[in-house]
Amino acid sequence: MKALIQLFLIFLVIGPAIAQKVPFKKKYINHTELGGLFGRVKYSNGYQESQVDSKASLTMQTFNGVKFSDRLAAGITVGVDWYKTALINPIAAGIRYDLMQDKNARLFATADAGYGFGWFHQDSDGYDTKGGLMLNPGLGVKYGKPTGNAFTITLTYKRQNVHADKPLQWEQTVRYEDRVYNRLALRIGMSF
Repeated sequence: MKALIQLFLIFLVIGPAIAQKVPFKKKYINHTELGGLFGRVKYSNGYQESQVDSKASLTMQTFNGVKFSDRLAAGITVGVDWYKTALINPIAAGIRYDLMQDKNARLFATADAGYGFGWFHQDSDGYDTKGGLMLNPGLGVKYGKPTGNAFTITLTYKRQNVHADKPLQWEQTVRYEDRVYNRLALRIGMSF
């Protein structure tokens, strides 16, 4: 019985010291990126013929959120996308998840879903361009210490819907265009 009590006291004293792990503290994270949107576009040239062109646009975004664990962060993404015929400002809920941890080069997943606004877009007379739903999933690589700042390269698929009302011609009662921008986004940035 005396040995059992001594064993119990040893586990009572030493057990918590061995089992304790420092709890993760939530902290702020920022991930700012700049890059290009690349894609092929098929459209009508006005003469009942369709034409296909390569398009490249500039994109910039910043993700601000809270790191909930060593791997997972959630927050808000705000950006600017300069398409040829529209300047769109997407605002989205976003997540960042490190697929690998404790390495200086880490693969991570990113996903943003939200709405693109046309706040800074200037329309020609008679036009009215409005944004729409936006989706932006992808993968990236972080270069830097796991607990510090990191240089990032991301490759994502970006889908942005846009609605544009156009001036009426001849005897038309309505004239509009629903655009869907499907682009491959390549961005470089910093995360801290």
